[in-house]
Amino acid sequence: MLEALFFSQQGLRSVSLSYAQQANTAQDLEAIAALRTLAGELLPNVDWHVVVYAYMGVYPGTVTGAMGLLGEAARLAVRSGAARLIVKTAVEAYRIPTVDENITALEYASAVAEQARRSGPAEPASDTGILTEARSLVDAVLELGSELDRTLTAAVTRGLLDIPYCLHPDNQGRTRSYLDRDGRLYWADTGSLPLARRTAVAGSDRISSADLQRMLNYVARKYDSAPPSSTTSAAGGSHHQHHLPRHRAIIDDREGFMRFIR
Repeated sequence: MLEALFFSQQGLRSVSLSYAQQANTAQDLEAIAALRTLAGELLPNVDWHVVVYAYMGVYPGTVTGAMGLLGEAARLAVRSGAARLIVKTAVEAYRIPTVDENITALEYASAVAEQARRSGPAEPASDTGILTEARSLVDAVLELGSELDRTLTAAVTRGLLDIPYCLHPDNQGRTRSYLDRDGRLYWADTGSLPLARRTAVAGSDRISSADLQRMLNYVARKYDSAPPSSTTSAAGGSHHQHHLPRHRAIIDDREGFMRFIR
């Protein structure tokens, strides 16, 4: 939101608001709804739209897992009313995809999105306080001054904007986040952020390196261990659980996905 406001001040009149898929769909829907609300309030004279990015962390290592996660991203894009989806491929965990693999991912996501659209309107997003927290962060920056090219820098210096686990030298590094067992993201330590809540999960103030490693791999484990959904099983074949260094698996699975999409 702050990035969009900055570009608006620089004269842009059409912007995209990016949101990266996280580990819990209900929380994602609430976050995107919050983003839409703030955009409606703060960008009245700007043409804006939401773009969902398929998960950008450690990706599943099996075709079933990767395509299951991509399918969930496609459903998230539809249910949240996003204008675009940036897809990931079945080889994301291992290498840069080929053109054909990118095409397969696009066509598969399109097929899942079409199924989601036929399912009818999505239920309203829940309200666990994401909008309130987001508004507090945005307001704290805007209160520092009207020129965002200066106030954004000041906000980072004061820790009013502080990214958990970010190693950039300008980042204060005082905040920590935590995933619960359902993949919901919470603050473990809010540092100097202008937020009322300090600790949302009991014991999360003692996050070890092993805890961080577990959280980083949560999504990959979840989707690699999940049984094939009705969508992916219809789209694939018996090779879905092969890990992708066995390159024949992706070739066979691509043919299965292409048959399903047609």
